[in-house]
Amino acid sequence: MAIQTKLVIIFLLSSLLYGREVSADSDVGLNTVEMIEKHGYVCETHYITTEDGYILTYHRIPHGKNNDNSTKRPAVLLMHGLISSSADYVNMGPNNSLAYILADIGYDVWLGNARGNGWSRNHTTLDIVADAEKFFDFSWHEIGYYDLPAAIDYILDVNGDDSIYYVGHSQGTTAFMVLGSTRPEYNSKIKIASLMGPASYMEHQSTTLLVGLSKYIFELEKVVKKYTIFEIPLLAQLRKFASDFCSNPDSLNICEDVIGLIGGQDKPQFDFEKFPVILTNAPSNAAMKQLYHYGQLIKNGGFSQFDFGSKEKNKEIYGTDTPPAYDLSKISAPVAVYYGKNDQLVNYLDAQTVVKNLGNVANDYFIPYDLFDHLDFIFAKDVVNMLYVELIKVMQKY
Repeated sequence: MAIQTKLVIIFLLSSLLYGREVSADSDVGLNTVEMIEKHGYVCETHYITTEDGYILTYHRIPHGKNNDNSTKRPAVLLMHGLISSSADYVNMGPNNSLAYILADIGYDVWLGNARGNGWSRNHTTLDIVADAEKFFDFSWHEIGYYDLPAAIDYILDVNGDDSIYYVGHSQGTTAFMVLGSTRPEYNSKIKIASLMGPASYMEHQSTTLLVGLSKYIFELEKVVKKYTIFEIPLLAQLRKFASDFCSNPDSLNICEDVIGLIGGQDKPQFDFEKFPVILTNAPSNAAMKQLYHYGQLIKNGGFSQFDFGSKEKNKEIYGTDTPPAYDLSKISAPVAVYYGKNDQLVNYLDAQTVVKNLGNVANDYFIPYDLFDHLDFIFAKDVVNMLYVELIKVMQKY
């Protein structure tokens, strides 16, 4: 699950570049559209308005590099994690990024951008600065409840099919589980959902920082709100601090150890030469409420809607003293679940709880590599052979 600690991962990993010799990558400095077009693919930009007024920017690769759009292609939506963007699925280049691979083998590829991230910062009535408190009053619940339905309907209208494929990483899996359980009518519009690192139940997640913060998640929310902070702040400043600290040879080992403590450590699979490309577009923007909601899952247990912090407020919103749990048995669409042993954000035991509670499991895949961590789903050097071959093989059955 790409929650607040992913922020730290990004910062600390970025700084490691200064302690290593890396070759310059020609994708450094390019955004999603620029990378796709540079590699010879068509990239379209689409604007999708949600039921509650958010204007989302989605990117589309309608066909592969060496073919055209004359043949009807099945649509697939790829959804990123927290503080991420559509760039996640193209950062690693044509040979290793899922978006390019799917386009080249015959899919109509759509890359999502959740409300509030660097691409989706407009609204029909709210100004992101003047109305910041209202604009950022959402968690990943709203991404699943409003963003995904709007996107699915839009994609189906453009593509002409009656259902799509869905692939999510981290928060992208959370949003899908919200959608399928709270708006079950959308299950029939999903051929199969592939969930990479399914972030929901968090009983066994083992990051010390998250466990510590979650104990005081409601107090933290109150304090931060007093300072009128509604969006994750100070990304550039934190990155600068980490760069300075970790560029010192004396502290490099500390930085590497911190990375391992946060998300699981898989040094053999992390491509430091590609990291300047990743850092061009990550971390992206997100609402503080998204972090609070994940923190609540750690503190309260289970997989439930947002807890407003008092029985009175919860009763006003939900009609019950506590927020209702998401009922994963209502997800009738086929779901394939992929998880790794070394993922400290989405522990494999919690992923197996997801599998037990889903209504229609198409594939329960424990990745056969002991060091596979949370970032490996999109950044591992050998992710194609470790994961994507299996993921695509299962997709093609539906």
